[in-house]
Amino acid sequence: MAKELKIVTLLGNNGDPSEYTVADDTAIVKGELMEKKDASTATKVSGAGVPIAGIAATDKGALDGTTKMAVITHAVVTAYVLSGGSATLGSYVRSGGADNSVTVATTLDNETGKTVGKSEETGTSEEQIDLVMNL
Repeated sequence: MAKELKIVTLLGNNGDPSEYTVADDTAIVKGELMEKKDASTATKVSGAGVPIAGIAATDKGALDGTTKMAVITHAVVTAYVLSGGSATLGSYVRSGGADNSVTVATTLDNETGKTVGKSEETGTSEEQIDLVMNL
């Protein structure tokens, strides 16, 4: 089961959306974590600790002809903690895997663009937490 992130509050200019090129043959669900592939291309997160572009602003169907989509980069969101993972109030979190979960970031994840945001509360395995995303 995918654990899409849920937007609680858009920050900045309506979440400071950025436009990315996406593959036409891929279905994307609103709230999915998006992995940055280069300056203007993003895909659904493929695993743990990858560079993060933001979260999908809308749904996109496979083979619907859409190759551009908005990705939210600045918001308060609710996310699931990775099974067996954790998050601590004030700590940076990163992608826990392709299921859109998050877990505490490791050394240099923030400096290398791999963090999703900063945890607003402490949580453990499968719990929902709020975090501030400011990419």
